[in-house]
Amino acid sequence: MSHVSPFDWASLLAEQPLIPVWASVVPDAAEQLANILLQAGYGVLEVTLREEGAWSVLERLRSSDLALVAGSVRHPDQLKRLQEIGITLAVTPGWCPALCEQAKAMGIRLLPGVATPGEAMQASLMGYRQVKLFPAMALGGPSWLRAIRAPLPELDFVPTGGIDESSMAQWFALPGVVALGGSWMLPKELVLRKDWSILEHLASRSLTAARELRQQRDADTTGK
Repeated sequence: MSHVSPFDWASLLAEQPLIPVWASVVPDAAEQLANILLQAGYGVLEVTLREEGAWSVLERLRSSDLALVAGSVRHPDQLKRLQEIGITLAVTPGWCPALCEQAKAMGIRLLPGVATPGEAMQASLMGYRQVKLFPAMALGGPSWLRAIRAPLPELDFVPTGGIDESSMAQWFALPGVVALGGSWMLPKELVLRKDWSILEHLASRSLTAARELRQQRDADTTGK
C-alpha cells in the first residue's frame, strides 16, 4: 500500500464491494470476529472510533490478514495515534480539508465523507476519486446520489449510513457506486452471544449478494 497514491482506494475497493463497519465494538471478540469475516470472504474491516474500545480492537487486529480501516476519524490527534500503531486506512464522517491534508502528509489513505455536491467537488479538486456518502439514507437514499452524481462522473461513491441488506440492490443499480458500507452483518447481540455460525452465514450471504449485484450492474453497463 505504501506505493499507492494517498488519495486512491480503487485497488482495495475493486476487491471489496462491501465494507463491514464495526461501531458497537466488543474488544474481547475482535480476533474471533476477524476470523469469521475472513472465512466469509472479506478482506477489510472498518472499526469506527466512536468508543474507546475501538483502539483496543485496532491494536488486537494489527497482525490480522484483514485490511483495517479506522472510521469516524474527526481529529488530528486520532491520525497521529493511527500512524503510531500502523493503521494506514481511515474514513471521515464528513468533509474536512485540514484532515485530508494531514492524512496525505502522514501517508494515511483517507476516504473522506461528503454530503453535498459542493463537498464532492472539493474532494475531486484535491485529487480524490473515491468518496464516502454519509449519512446515505438520511440524505435521501439512492435518488439523492443519482441526482448529485450526474454532474460528477469522475467520482466513485461508497454510500454508508442506514443501509441494510434489503437496500443493496437499489444502490448497486447506480453507476458510480463502487462499494457499500454497513453494520447489519455485525449485530452486537450475535457477537455478545458468540453466535459465530449465524454471523458467518449473514456476513457471507451479504458479501455474495454485493458481489453479484455489482458484477451484474457492470456487465449491463459494458454491454450497452
